[in-house]
Amino acid sequence: MKRQILIIIAAAIALTSCEKEIDIDYHSSEPLYVAEGILSQDKTTVTLTTTQQMKENTQQGHYVENAVVVVSCKKEGSSDTLRYTRNGIYTSTYAGMPGLTYDIDIFVDGHHFTSSSTMQEAPVMKSLRFVWKEMLGERILFADLRIDDIPNQSNYYFMHLYRNGVGYRWAVQSDEHKHNAELQTLFSCTSQRDMDKGDEDALRDGDHIRLEVRSIDRRTYDYLYSLQGMDNKGSNPIANFTGGCLGYFSACHIKSRSLIFRLSETEEE
Repeated sequence: MKRQILIIIAAAIALTSCEKEIDIDYHSSEPLYVAEGILSQDKTTVTLTTTQQMKENTQQGHYVENAVVVVSCKKEGSSDTLRYTRNGIYTSTYAGMPGLTYDIDIFVDGHHFTSSSTMQEAPVMKSLRFVWKEMLGERILFADLRIDDIPNQSNYYFMHLYRNGVGYRWAVQSDEHKHNAELQTLFSCTSQRDMDKGDEDALRDGDHIRLEVRSIDRRTYDYLYSLQGMDNKGSNPIANFTGGCLGYFSACHIKSRSLIFRLSETEEE
């Protein structure tokens, strides 16, 4: 019996030591368009790309430079065609007002994609702090965000932490179970162990932190919430555009706060 086990182990080692390349036949598919459109109280920005093939080595899709992107508001009778800048980004000074619904139309290579979103009131950002908590025997650093909920209405929020100009953590939240109260979001940043060993994802003293809080409509929330759960559910996010375009369009009010991360200023709980 022992001899049979040794033979099996030897065979397994031989197989794992083999360096012959295996040619995997990925099935090619038509690239899909991906749009991320933000219409805020200050401006409109739309990023348009296409998905990449499995065999491509690039880290991102391809920038789309030849689209016509139009934002409009039927109630105001206003519209504007965005100007292409670079890297698939289209911009305009077209700004939103709370309570109004805005439409986006994207025309590119014979395709027409549409979406709409209703502008919300400004979020009320109460506080942001960094705090250590004991979790399952480990010391974990959290970013603790508190928001004062906009009273007497259903509200939805998107929160995004940036670290040195790069997206770091994000989350969405609704006030479904806590109307007219303080809402809390905890972003798990790093463990003490990862920080001590210099893990690339761990926060470092002197990092520039920017927090962006958006008040969003239910349609945007549904898309982002489904996107957040993709890894666990193994499903695609809820469609936000018609015509087969991936991504979302959101008319939202944005508030931001910037700070320098100081380890000496973190709190203990």
